[in-house]
Amino acid sequence: MEMKTTLELPDDLYHKAKTRAAAQKRKIKDLVSDGLRAVLAEEPGAVTSDKDEAQRVLAALDDILRCPPSAPNRTARLQAEVRKLRAEG
Repeated sequence: MEMKTTLELPDDLYHKAKTRAAAQKRKIKDLVSDGLRAVLAEEPGAVTSDKDEAQRVLAALDDILRCPPSAPNRTARLQAEVRKLRAEG
């Protein structure tokens, strides 16, 4: 059973998510569902800092980049995005 809901997201977050989903040829609802599953799988009550959270997200992005097959130019763009996010720290 699936439930419909409405989410209010900052514009920049929505556009990044939509771009990522399109690059992976996925629906944004699937990207959001996977993200929620990842967060809910964490230890309940675990306190994470913004830096810890950023590192977790970057590690997940690295895993995604290692998944074949992928168009070379798409991989390069995603790797550049990861490097940019790491630099912003």
